[in-house]
Amino acid sequence: MSKQYMLKEVDASSEAGDKIIVEQIYEKMPTMDVNINDFSWSPLFKVVITDKVIELNDDLTFTHPRTGKVFRLSS
Repeated sequence: MSKQYMLKEVDASSEAGDKIIVEQIYEKMPTMDVNINDFSWSPLFKVVITDKVIELNDDLTFTHPRTGKVFRLSS
């Protein structure tokens, strides 16, 4: 069975200038062309911080569970 999800390190920063690295969850997505047996990875609105999955807001922000600071993913 092939892997359906992967973690990718991404940068995040707060308005105060704090920078951290978190892992964003990506899901394997098949191509739209049924004649091609290929796939791509699509980012989910979730990040992982020390084994805890955190939902992202629509604007790619999240509240750090330990500090309470709001961080935004860098694009």
